[in-house]
Amino acid sequence: MRKRFSSGVILLGLAGCGGGGDGPTGVTAPPTPAPPTYTVAGSIAGLKSGGMTLASGPDKLAIPAAATSFTLPTALLAGTAYDVRISDQPPRFTQQCVVANGSGTIGSANVSNVAITCTSQTALVSTLAGNNNPTKQPTGPAAIFNEPQGLAVDANGNVFVADRKYGRIAMVTPSGTVSTFVGATPGQAATEAELAFGYADDIARDQAGNFYVVGKHMVRKISKEGVVTTVAGADEIGFADGPGAQARFNTPLGIAVDSAGNLYVADTLNLRIRKITPAGVVSTIAGGGARGAADGAAAQASFNNPYGVAVDKAGNVFVADTLNGLIRKVAPDGAVTTFAGHVADTDAGDGPGVKATLKQPADIAIDGDGNLYVAELGGKVRTITPSAYVSTIAGQYGLNGFGTTDGVGSIATFRTPHGIALDAAGNLYIGDAGSGRIRKIIQQ
Repeated sequence: MRKRFSSGVILLGLAGCGGGGDGPTGVTAPPTPAPPTYTVAGSIAGLKSGGMTLASGPDKLAIPAAATSFTLPTALLAGTAYDVRISDQPPRFTQQCVVANGSGTIGSANVSNVAITCTSQTALVSTLAGNNNPTKQPTGPAAIFNEPQGLAVDANGNVFVADRKYGRIAMVTPSGTVSTFVGATPGQAATEAELAFGYADDIARDQAGNFYVVGKHMVRKISKEGVVTTVAGADEIGFADGPGAQARFNTPLGIAVDSAGNLYVADTLNLRIRKITPAGVVSTIAGGGARGAADGAAAQASFNNPYGVAVDKAGNVFVADTLNGLIRKVAPDGAVTTFAGHVADTDAGDGPGVKATLKQPADIAIDGDGNLYVAELGGKVRTITPSAYVSTIAGQYGLNGFGTTDGVGSIATFRTPHGIALDAAGNLYIGDAGSGRIRKIIQQ
């Protein structure tokens, strides 16, 4: 009996030590630590003005002028690829930057050897054609123009000039030889149709090689073969939207065409921006007819003699709002904002967006990267980056800047540069209205 009792006590003790029942199940394991991440950084040498934007994967980093280093905002896991590139260069014709050691795969340490080097670029201005000597002929290698304004360039590098007071479209070859493409050649007998062409204020070229010209309150089309037809308007002042023949304009001075064939017109004295569809229907996309500088939706916005227009790949229309000294942006929904410049008499020079000064911007060209190029009646040629930083390419203000001097940057002088266009290589052409010359600007 004593032996059985002892055995029972032992069994009871073992049962009391068991892990069953409602008691705790044990200690929770600690969390797994997050894997380490590493940064991508590097050096910057020679960045003087305007800044730039770097990109790698989803990262975009704005780099200010005079920066000497950078670190991308997103840290990366080991084994992740990176590819640092320049998505927005500094202002063209001023600097060019390149990246070394920009791509690779993250290892077990921060990356710090990406190197960006920026070198200075200059704008060289030369005279392609024209002079203000009245004894010269209107065609040939020593031709004259009479207020050359708007310009367009074809795929072969020929420059087509809206030769305003001669009422013609002139063609300038890459070697500088001038001929009359459409309209009357001054000093020669002309047909009634040639004489009727009248003033030619601006010209644009579509992807099919057709040209569009504004002048005499009309928008006209010139086929590749030189056949002229009226797209919209009539030889009378007015304001009306609608089908081409019913539409009316008041001294339109600027025209641009998008990739879909829509035309955009700076209807200067109506203080509006107009759109013409490929079917010839005219509508007003911005401006309510009041003189001013108000931003806002479509008709709520106001302009002060807008001269030039350009359109980007996204359908944004940029307007040279001449007497306000502004570059305005019209979004596809009609919302108008001030992109660059400010309404003031003081000269703040180059700089970011609305802090910069522009003096009577008259025409705009735009490249495939979204950079704007502006001809100012005040005597300068400017460039504006997609982030709205304004820089001077060539020319100068004041009496010292009123001339015909060729040369580099601010050494060059103009006489009321009015028109501007780009060729496929990125060279600029200026309709220097006051000097009767076509000027060419190359980057070197």
